[in-house]
Amino acid sequence: MSNRQQTTGNRQRTVTHLAVIALTLFLSLLNESVFAQAKETPIITFRQKLLREKHEDNGDVEKIDSFAKLHLMIAGNVYQTEKHASYAYDKATGKYDYRSELKYIQPILNLGDVTIVNLKTSFTNNNKNMFSSPDEFGLALKYAGVNVALHANVHTANISKANLKRTDEVLDEYDILHTGAFQDNIQRQGNYPLIVNKKGFHIAILNYTNLTSRPTISRDFVINEIDKTAIDRDMRLAHAYKPDFTIVYFDWGSNMQDIPSYAQQELAQYVFQAGANLVVGTHPNTPMRLDLMNYSYNGEQREGIIAYSLGNLVSSNEEVRNRNGYVIDMEIQKNNFTTKTHVSDWGVIPVYTYYDTTTVKGKTSVFSVPCANVESADIFPNIAYIEKRRAVNSAYEVRKLLGNTADEIQYNLNELIVNNVEESINITNAPLNNKYNPKREDDVKPSDAPELPVATDGSYNPPSLALLYEQPAEVIKPTTSVSKKTEKKNEKENSYLAHKKLAEAALDNIPVATNTDVATDRKNTEPAKTETDLKAAKQKEQAVIVNTEPAKERAKAIAVETSSVETNTISSNDNSGLAGAVEMTKAKDLELEVDTFYRIQFYALKSPIPLDTNYYTHLKGYEVRVEEGLYKYMLGKYRSFKECENFWKTQIQPRYKQSFIVKFIDGKRIVK
Repeated sequence: MSNRQQTTGNRQRTVTHLAVIALTLFLSLLNESVFAQAKETPIITFRQKLLREKHEDNGDVEKIDSFAKLHLMIAGNVYQTEKHASYAYDKATGKYDYRSELKYIQPILNLGDVTIVNLKTSFTNNNKNMFSSPDEFGLALKYAGVNVALHANVHTANISKANLKRTDEVLDEYDILHTGAFQDNIQRQGNYPLIVNKKGFHIAILNYTNLTSRPTISRDFVINEIDKTAIDRDMRLAHAYKPDFTIVYFDWGSNMQDIPSYAQQELAQYVFQAGANLVVGTHPNTPMRLDLMNYSYNGEQREGIIAYSLGNLVSSNEEVRNRNGYVIDMEIQKNNFTTKTHVSDWGVIPVYTYYDTTTVKGKTSVFSVPCANVESADIFPNIAYIEKRRAVNSAYEVRKLLGNTADEIQYNLNELIVNNVEESINITNAPLNNKYNPKREDDVKPSDAPELPVATDGSYNPPSLALLYEQPAEVIKPTTSVSKKTEKKNEKENSYLAHKKLAEAALDNIPVATNTDVATDRKNTEPAKTETDLKAAKQKEQAVIVNTEPAKERAKAIAVETSSVETNTISSNDNSGLAGAVEMTKAKDLELEVDTFYRIQFYALKSPIPLDTNYYTHLKGYEVRVEEGLYKYMLGKYRSFKECENFWKTQIQPRYKQSFIVKFIDGKRIVK
C-alpha cells in the first residue's frame, strides 16, 4: 500500500471516529434534555390567577353574556381550642384578637360568593366549655368571608341544647348561614336542606355526621346523622326547590385516616345517584384524595367530584400532620336561557396552619396560610427555615394526593395585598364578598379571659380539647362514680386538678378512698364465714389498702406539685374521635414503690447526639439514659402498656425499626 493510500485510510477512520463521537454526544445531550424535562414535570398542574375585587360593574359595556357565574370556596375543619383562645387573648386590652388567624387566607376566601367551612366549635359564652369559642372568633370568620358554617359533627354532639341555641343566635347575628344541627324537628323541617340564593343561583347544601356513640348531653336536639333513608328523603326534598347545584358535606371517617373506606366510596356513589353534584368529607384531620366519579342521574350520565377529606383549615394542635389541608376553589356557570348549570373551572389550594413562636418572644400566633405563597416567599419572607420546609412539604403531600385529578390554583398573594384587604375590612367592618354585616366589632361584648376548660356532665371529653388531639391512643374509660357531695366539693376546688385525681384513680381501676372505707366496704360485701376465710379476707383488705395508697399519694402529689405535671391525652380511634376519652396525668420524676411504667427506646448510641424536636415533633420530651456504656434514648412514661404499644406502633415503629418497649418497675429496667 502506498503512503498516499495509507494517509487517506487514516483520514477516513478519523472522520468516522469523529462522526461516532458527535453522534454519541448528540444522543447524550438528547437523553439529558429528555431526562431534565421529565424531572421538571410537576406532579400537579399549576394555574395562576389574579386576585381581583368581586362584583366589578362597568356600565359603559353592554353585557350580552348569556351565562351567570358563581364562585365557591369550600374549606375543611376550623378548630378552636383553649390554647387558641390563650394565644388570641391580649392581656393589655383584655380582648381577643383573632384577625391574625385568618389574615393570610381571607383574601382568597373572600373571593367566594359562597364560602363554606366545617365549624368544629360553638359559641356558648362559657370559656370553661372546651367545645366553645369566644364570640370574637365568630366575627373573625365573618370578616374572612365565611358565610356558611356546618355543624353536624362530634363537637356539636358535646354541647347542650341551650348552647346550640346560643351558637345559632351568634351565627345569625353575623349573617352566617348554618345547618347540620337543629334545636328540634320543627326547626329542621323549616330550614333543611339549606338553600343559598346568590347571584341568581340556588345552591342546596346538606350536612351529615357519623356519631358512633351519642353523648347524653345532646340527645334532646337534632344532629343530622349519616343514614341512607334520611339522606334519600332530604335529597328528594332538596330537588323540590330545583337547585342549580347540590353539595353534600359529610363529617365522617376516623382520626388520621389515610385512604377512603369502601363504605365512604359506596355512600358517595349513592348520594351522586340521588342528585348531588359535589360530595365533600372532613373529620380525619388530614387530607385525603379527590376522585372523579361517573354516575347516572335521571338517565343522564354525569361526572361528580368527591373530596374524601379536606383536612384542616385551622388545625387543632401543633402536630405537623394535622396542619395540612386544602380548599376547593370552584366556579360554576349557568345558562340564563336553558338554566343548565355546569362546573366551568375548579382546582385546589393547599393550606397550612403556621404556629409562629419566633416573631414575638414568649407569644404564639396562629396563621392559616396558602402554601404556594409561603413557598415563593411572597408572604412570611423571614419565616423560620424549618416552618417553611413544613409548609412546602404540606403542599407536596397535597400535590401527590391530587395531582392526577385536580389542578392547583395559585393567586398572586403577597404582604401588600394581605394588608390592603385587612385595612379594607377594618374600614368597612365587613368582608369583601358581603358588605352586609349586622353586627360590627364595636357591638361585640368582650368575652371573659381564657380559663382551663372543665369536663361537662353527659359529654365524653377530658378537661382539654387541645390535648385531646396531641397523642391518639387507646381509650381508657373512667370506672369511678362521683357523689353529689363530692361534685360540690370539686366545684370549689380547681376543677382541672379534681379531674386529674379521677383520671389517676381510673387508671388504677380503684376509687380514691380512705383505708377505713375500703376495709369496711370489703367486709360488708364479702363476709368471711370461717377462720380461714377471715384470714384470707384480712390479707385481701391489706392488699387493697396497699394498692390504694399509691393512687392516693399520686393524686396528692399532683395536686401539690402542679408545676411539674406532664399531661398526655388518650382518645378514641373510632369514628367519633372523642367517645370515652379521658385524661391521663403523670408527675415528673415521681417514682413510687411498686411503680410500673413503660417507655419506648428508639436509639442506643455510643456517643450522644442532640435531636431537633422542633422538626421531629413526635420525639418531644425524649430522655437519654446511660446504661451499659450506651446512651439509650427513651420516650414517654406510660402506666398503660396498651397505650404505650399503640403510640409505638402508630408513631415510632414505622420511623425507627429498631425501637421497642421497655418495662420499668421502681425505676429499674426489667425487660428488654
